[in-house]
Amino acid sequence: MDRTREELEDEVLKQWQALGRAFKATTDPCWMELDLTLAQLRTLLVLAEEGPLVIGQIAHRLGVGLSTGGHLVDRLVQAGLAMRAEDSGDRRRTMARLTSKGEDLYMRLLNRTQHLQSLLQRMREDELIVLLQSLQAMQRVIEEDNREKYAMRAKFEQKNTIKQLKM
Repeated sequence: MDRTREELEDEVLKQWQALGRAFKATTDPCWMELDLTLAQLRTLLVLAEEGPLVIGQIAHRLGVGLSTGGHLVDRLVQAGLAMRAEDSGDRRRTMARLTSKGEDLYMRLLNRTQHLQSLLQRMREDELIVLLQSLQAMQRVIEEDNREKYAMRAKFEQKNTIKQLKM
């Protein structure tokens, strides 16, 4: 019996939700114990992946202002995940780096990727090909959606600019 498109979409959504629950059940509980905002987590990841950085560099990588970058680092310092120190080459600059507690948390969070990798290794090659094609299709649709949203936003901003110029 052939399924309708709507039935297929419903089944995909059910499988997606089931996959999410399955991953959650096998995930290290450190994700559940994490008491960081998304911005603070992004700051932790930048420090973990790029090493000690000046606060301005962190702000730039995150796409936020200098004061916001400083506040994000302060929150990690308060949690014992990062530390601040003067730049030995220029005492006017403050460097931030992860503490051993911060590095440990990063490694525990990274474990999820390693777990996924071990699951992928257990899949047959034909299953991996289908999964890859499916993920590429989803990426394509997301990128198209983002381009449409960007174009609509640009058009809206252009109309507002023209309206302001006429005033």
